[in-house]
This record gives sequence, C-alpha cells and structure tokens, in this order.
Amino acid sequence: MLDNLKKTIKGAFIYGFGNLSTKLVGFILIPLYTKKFTVAEYGILGILDITSQIIIVVFGLSLYTAFFRWYWDKDFKDKQKSIFFTLLVSVSIFSLIIGSLFIFLRKPLSGLLFDSPDFSYYIVLIIVVACFEAVGIVIATLIRLQEKALLYTILYILKLITSLSFTVYFIVYRGKNIEAIYEAQIIGNVVYFLTASLFILKNIEPRFDRIALRNMLIFSFPLMLTAFTGIILNVTDRYALRFLADYESVGIYTLGYKIANTIRVFVIASVNMALQPMIFKMMNDSDNKRFYSKIMTYFTYGLIFVVLGISLFGKEIIKVLSQNVSYWESFRVVPILSYAMLFTMLRDISLTGLNLTKNTKVIAIITISISLFNIGLNILFVKFWGYMGAAVCTLVSQMMFFLLIYYFAQKYYPVPYELFKIFLIIITSLGLFFIAQLTNDMSLLLRLLIKTLLIIILPVLLYFMKFYEQVELDRLKGFWLKWRNPRRWPSNLK
Repeated sequence: MLDNLKKTIKGAFIYGFGNLSTKLVGFILIPLYTKKFTVAEYGILGILDITSQIIIVVFGLSLYTAFFRWYWDKDFKDKQKSIFFTLLVSVSIFSLIIGSLFIFLRKPLSGLLFDSPDFSYYIVLIIVVACFEAVGIVIATLIRLQEKALLYTILYILKLITSLSFTVYFIVYRGKNIEAIYEAQIIGNVVYFLTASLFILKNIEPRFDRIALRNMLIFSFPLMLTAFTGIILNVTDRYALRFLADYESVGIYTLGYKIANTIRVFVIASVNMALQPMIFKMMNDSDNKRFYSKIMTYFTYGLIFVVLGISLFGKEIIKVLSQNVSYWESFRVVPILSYAMLFTMLRDISLTGLNLTKNTKVIAIITISISLFNIGLNILFVKFWGYMGAAVCTLVSQMMFFLLIYYFAQKYYPVPYELFKIFLIIITSLGLFFIAQLTNDMSLLLRLLIKTLLIIILPVLLYFMKFYEQVELDRLKGFWLKWRNPRRWPSNLK
C-alpha cells in the first residue's frame, strides 16, 4: 500500500504542475483584472466563467469518465485506440452541433444573462472555448490513463504561456476588455492541439465503435446529469447574486471564491488526477479498502494545512493581489469557502464505493437533490445576507452533499474510513482559526507571526490527541532524518 501511496503523491505533484498551469492564468492576472476592470465588470467576467463551465459539461457528455472505466476493461483491451477515436469524433461532432445552435441564439442568451444583447460576442467566445476544452478533456484523459504525467504537464504549460502572453498583450497593449481573456484562451487551445497532434495520431485507430459508444453513453448519461447538476451546485451562488443582488456583489464574491478555489484547482484536482486511475486499477486488490480509507485520512491531513493557511491569510492575500480597495471586502467569504472546498474533497473520496459498484444513478439522484436544496437556500440567504449568505449556502450544501454520498456509498461498498480522525483534524483547525481572529487588531508583522505559528502547532496538537499510529510516527521520523540536512537533498531527490 505504501508504494501505491508514494506513486499517487508523485503523480499528484507532476499533474499538479499541469493542472496549475491551466488555472494559473486567472490567478496571476488578478492584479491586472482588478486594476483594469471595475468590480461590476469583474462580476460580468465571473458570470461568463461559470456559464462556460456549464457549456463544457454539456459538450463533453461526461464520456471521459466512461473512458476511464472502459479503457481497463479486459473485454475492450484490444480496442483502446478505436475507442479513443470514437470518443474524439463523438465529442467533436456533438460540440460543433450544439455550439452552432448556441451561437445562433447568442443574442437571446446575452439578454438572459445580462439583460442586454450587447454581450453576444462574449457568448460566442465562451462557446468556442468550450468546444476546444470538451475535446481537449478526452485527449487529456488518455494521457492520464497512460500515466504520461510529464507530457500532460508540458502540454498545459505551453497552453499557460500562450494564454497568459496573449491576455497581457491584448489588455495592456491593444486596450481590449473582457473579450481579450477568451480570445487568448482560444489561441492557447490551438497551440495545445497542435502540440498534442503527434500523440493523438499515435494512439488513434480510425474505426468507429458504435457498441462501445452506446455502452459508454448509458454509463455516462447519469454522470453527465451529475456533472451538470454538480456545476449548477457550484455556480448557483453567483447566479443568485447576479439576479438577487448586483454585479458588484458578484465581483466581490467571485474574487473571494477564486482565492478559496485555489485549494480545489491546485491541490484537490491534482491529487484526484493521480488517484482516479489508481483507484480503478486497485479495485480487485485484497487491501484496496485500507488504501481507500487511508487516502481520505492522509488527504484530509495534508489539505487542512492549505485550508487553514488560506483561511488565516485570506485578507493579506487579497490586499496584495488587488490594490483596488473596492475588492477588499471579499476576504470575508474566503474562510467559509475554503472549508467548503475541504468537504468537496471528502465527497470525492467517498464517491469511490458508488463508482466501483457502477451506482451512477444514485450519484445523479443525490446531486440533483442537493442542487435543488442549494438553489432554495441561496434564494433565501442571498436575499437577506448578500454574498455572505451565498458563502454559507455553499458550505452547508457541500457538507450535506458529503454526508449523503458517504451514507449511500457505505451502503453499497463499505470502506472503513477513519471518520473520528477526520473530525479531529477539522475541529482542531477550526479552533486555531478562531484563535487567530483575536489578532485582527494587532500590527501586520505580529499578526503574520502568530498565524504562522498556529499553522505550525497543528500537527503537534494532533500528536497530543493521539492522532498518529506508531507506524506513521516512525515514517515521519524517517522522513525528518532523511531530509533534515539540506546538503543531502540533491542525492535524495535523485
């Protein structure tokens, strides 16, 4: 099991660089966006981004998830290249057909989202980007299935550099507005596809497998509904703010959400990319349930340092990234949303049992139910408490989502998760967070010092609470002995 954990961690780091590259553009450019765009314009950008996420899910049909399942199926082992071709063609054709329809309806869609047809060009741009992204997910999935993490990283770093360069060029030197962001993304995707073309040709067999496609569609349709409603769950807060408040509220909330969401896109998503293939490959191993259990415990343990750090330093991070004081209020939602991200990770790990037993319908029903619950909660909370209400809705909904998924997953595929340890980690971190709030009136240097010390003492407190097993203490001691001398780092890395 230890070897599998090491492999997962190694893959997470490598995939993390690639995943980081795709999301880093928006994060790096926050100072530029907050300088060039008003809070209301940043709110419009937030609405465009979440609308784009929905369109990508629709275009992709969640077939990439079925690809994971069928790629390792012994009955289709000799058809991997034809299945890849089938998925690539199917997603491309479907994206072009539905994308063309959306482009034809761009003015009504602009009117629906922004009460004006003047934003129709933005609609066209996000549809084109969504087409590229939906097809690109199929290619990226095959790269992950073949465990070519380095290729994955190189492709996405090229995409990052291209998108970042053209975004800065269009905004700073060409004087463009929001459209510059999506025009640069289109160029970045073109570079991605051109660079990946040799890999595609090497792994493709131009034979359309209708039987495999039909089976994968049956498998993935509930997952598509799940993904679609899951996206709705994640974006309802900003739509609620758009229609029940104003663009300024959307802009403030979007910045706070983007800071907290770095936990998901840079850490959770990276680890999940390494974990997902490993989970399916181990489904027939004798010790797989212990592996699944420890993954949840160790993932929570590692992630809590990031969650606590973002929560404690959210105010300072936002002040550094944005010189515009109009955005500074967004720090208030960061801790709430950061802990919401923690529960999304717990939910993702809990899904293992339902995925292995192919109970995708259960996942779909739970996701739809939680999404409806979230919509109702947002309507109530946003109306009275604005963006703070939206943040609380997100946290409550993600907690409920995790609990329901955990309950039904355990019913179909029991895994001995260490829930008490998970609870201990969360409660201890919350205690440290509330202690840190007493430092708000102190000087900046003293405040930063105390918050840093609070993060450092977290593992020490867990030690006195008997959190660690003896084998884990032995491993930690060995890790310290191995890495405590900086002069040995090059040889250790080698």
